[in-house]
Amino acid sequence: MANDYLAHLQVAGERALACLRRHAVPPTAINYAVWFTHHAGQNPGLSRAIRELEAKGERIDEVRHLELAERFIARAAQLERIQDLVGRADSALEVIASEIGGFRANAAAYGATLEGAASRLEGDGRIDAVTVLVSELKAATLAMRERADALERELGRRDAELAAVRADLVKAEEAISTDPLTGIGNRRLFDRALRKLAAEAAKRGSPLALLMVDIDHFKRFNDTYGHPVGDLVLKLVAAKLAERALPPRIAARYGGEEFALLLPGSDLAEAVELAEGIRAEVADREVVLKSDGRKLGTVTLSIGVAALGPGEPADRFLARADAALYRAKEKGRNRVERATD
Repeated sequence: MANDYLAHLQVAGERALACLRRHAVPPTAINYAVWFTHHAGQNPGLSRAIRELEAKGERIDEVRHLELAERFIARAAQLERIQDLVGRADSALEVIASEIGGFRANAAAYGATLEGAASRLEGDGRIDAVTVLVSELKAATLAMRERADALERELGRRDAELAAVRADLVKAEEAISTDPLTGIGNRRLFDRALRKLAAEAAKRGSPLALLMVDIDHFKRFNDTYGHPVGDLVLKLVAAKLAERALPPRIAARYGGEEFALLLPGSDLAEAVELAEGIRAEVADREVVLKSDGRKLGTVTLSIGVAALGPGEPADRFLARADAALYRAKEKGRNRVERATD
């Protein structure tokens, strides 16, 4: 059985390298991991996504490899990390519950000792009897104090452990919600934020706007200058959106060269004005490589803008913004389009 499994992994590795050559991407760790995981049959979701892309005849370039790795491989690892942290927290809580249960039992025994002492005093008031009772109560009180001190120390240690687990959970959640290339939110963060903010806006009757942003002719940067330059363009656009995404606003990489900006508290007119400002600022800036001073031209954006309608579901809200984005591209790109009702 072991030899069969090793042979299976060897075949998966060979097929992974063949796929990298077929899609003309370098055999980096991330790219190789995507195909190896697929051919090893270790991630059904990843395999399904790859089959869908190949069925469409799409080339799986480096950007797509990064997306697949972030979506299916890195996220799985992060989820395992979160599950481990939750398990640690549960263990700490179980110990605390056990310690408190023991302390309660000791407190009940101490109470029984006091009741017994009171009964004995009522039945026997002699000095020597009182002296014995006082000695017993003193010993019981000291023991109870020691148990209380021990519980306090244990609770202090467990509280520190839980605080560390909570901090690790926050970091793990941030990692699983962050796009590894640009450093802004990823699709997972956006989907959660969209549902949450749409529900809050509907409940409060407050405005909510959405910008869907796409980099025009992004493939040209990759094909002409290589993927490192394409990555640089993605980072530049993400940084520009991040400048406008002070809380409670949320910027995210929606996928590939497409981004999203959620604007709670902003109506359609305000969102369109913001979108025009972002588009103009990006278009007015020429991209220059610091390494050799090469001028790569300008980057332009197509942007679709929508405002949440009364009682509108979040998915329809997103669909209208996305439709506006594609109208902007159809009308010549480097423009902002408002969503229709």
